[in-house]
Amino acid sequence: MTAKATINMLKQKNLAIFITSLVIAGLFVFSLFCYVVTKDTCRRTFIFPSAENGKYIIEYRNLTEKPHQGDINLYIEEILLGSTVERTKLLFTPGTKLLSCFERNHILYVNLSQDLLQMGDGVIEIREGTELLKKNIQQNFSRIDSVEIFIDGKSAFEK
Repeated sequence: MTAKATINMLKQKNLAIFITSLVIAGLFVFSLFCYVVTKDTCRRTFIFPSAENGKYIIEYRNLTEKPHQGDINLYIEEILLGSTVERTKLLFTPGTKLLSCFERNHILYVNLSQDLLQMGDGVIEIREGTELLKKNIQQNFSRIDSVEIFIDGKSAFEK
């Protein structure tokens, strides 16, 4: 092998090492950026009824870790908005709002607006919607043992 061929071979190896180092550095910067962007979020699970077959569709969303209105309040407001997937039904009639929500002794008290009582197209039955709301809350917040639902200040269902 001649000296010229050896020099060319070393240049090619250095170029390969340089490109590999550049790719690794780029991946590091990208992963650092992703960490910084998502470090103040919490991944939450949302369960919505399917419009097609009666089964459930699970959706994941990253919500703010410490929102001003509280983590459970933000979660309930998000679930009231509905799914981002088109082939699901709503839990409650569009326009249903969270009036208040507080926790005492591991029991969550949720007060929803009476817009919930109006039936609409693409909305499941009220009892099924409240049960699914309870299931969603308890699955995402382990500190909650039970959920009491109120509609405009009145108990949704008598026990």
